[in-house]
Amino acid sequence: MKRVNLIYGRSPLSFAGKKILVVGDDKQVSPDGSFISGQKIQALKVRYLSGQPYGTEMTPEKSLYDLAARVFAAEQVMLREHFRCVPPIIAYANRLFYKGGIQPLRIPKASERIEPPLVDIYVTDGFRDKHDHNDYEAQAIAEEISIILKNEAFAGRTIGVVSLLGIDQAKHIDSIVRQRCDATELLHHKFACGEARTFQGSERDIMFLSMVVDSENCHALSGLKFDQRFNVAASRARDRMYLVRSVKTSDLSDKDLRLTLLNHFSQPMVTDKEEANMLIDQCESGFEREVFSILASRGYRVIPQVKTGAYHIDMVVEGAGDNRLAIELDGDEYHCPDRWPHDMNRQRVLERAGWVFWRCFASTWSLRKDDVQQELLERLTAMGIEPTGAMEHAPNLVEKRIWKFTPMEDNGRVIDEMQAALELAISSAK
Repeated sequence: MKRVNLIYGRSPLSFAGKKILVVGDDKQVSPDGSFISGQKIQALKVRYLSGQPYGTEMTPEKSLYDLAARVFAAEQVMLREHFRCVPPIIAYANRLFYKGGIQPLRIPKASERIEPPLVDIYVTDGFRDKHDHNDYEAQAIAEEISIILKNEAFAGRTIGVVSLLGIDQAKHIDSIVRQRCDATELLHHKFACGEARTFQGSERDIMFLSMVVDSENCHALSGLKFDQRFNVAASRARDRMYLVRSVKTSDLSDKDLRLTLLNHFSQPMVTDKEEANMLIDQCESGFEREVFSILASRGYRVIPQVKTGAYHIDMVVEGAGDNRLAIELDGDEYHCPDRWPHDMNRQRVLERAGWVFWRCFASTWSLRKDDVQQELLERLTAMGIEPTGAMEHAPNLVEKRIWKFTPMEDNGRVIDEMQAALELAISSAK
């Protein structure tokens, strides 16, 4: 974007070059100008911005991005490729806030994958108190984190917690977790608690969302401010996202933004092919079914019709480690010469996301099946992909749980109180 004198005062960097590039997202949390009195803001506007074009965009709650978006609206470019979250996680923000404009390109490797990627925990009897705390949700989160820390499969995984109702619940969760878990372990997992703003520009492998509200204390949330907060909160997790809640869908208004989050955890991705039970049924041609059957019969883990962003890969073969091979089977009927530039452009995009491809035309397969099959097997061996057992069913995307508070799960707090009361009674009796 060209630098003009309209952006003076917003950033000294705007004077450093002939052009500047402003990067941002108006669907994420905006600057907060609430700590400055409205009277002072008005006085400064009258003194410095009176008659200034776009002066309304130069107030504390606005950013350089907001100003540039107004001045250079016709020159905006949306970056669509997304590499952070696995598709079932980013699908919520993509569907609700970006209208399907994001192309999620990250398919986790075997060592990165946590299945299922979404966990919905309903906390029975959870309630929001006068301090905007939901202690039962905090206890449920602390219990799950303590389990994660003890599980070697999650070694090195980073962990975060977002309160969807202010910072007070985040502080409460942080206190409970630190009471129950080893401080060194939490540091190793880069544990952090906060509200959505805390994690803007950041990420964690595993994120917990605490909804806080209960059926009796649940005013509907709507509007840009809450859209921005929910968008950020629900797009920080790379591999697994927990929703910890004390409400049901029947407790929420149709206008409540929270309802959209509950609905996502009920039906995260609605596509017929991804809901098919038998993987071979997802193959779209006889050519694909034949190759799938050969590889599966040899014990390879083969997943057909892998969706990544706006694209599909015919099938992916995974080994015991993180190596995987994308297989494209070009049927001559659908891949005539004029389609080749499109197919190769698609392949280059996916190669940028880390995919390695092996391609074969149906005619080549028909004429030299044994040689081509041997070439494919040698390619898999060279990449360290060995048979690990075929996958019979498509993976589940969501795990549903119900959590109920019991004294034994409160890190001994109730037991300690009972013990103290008993000791006091014995002392008094003496």
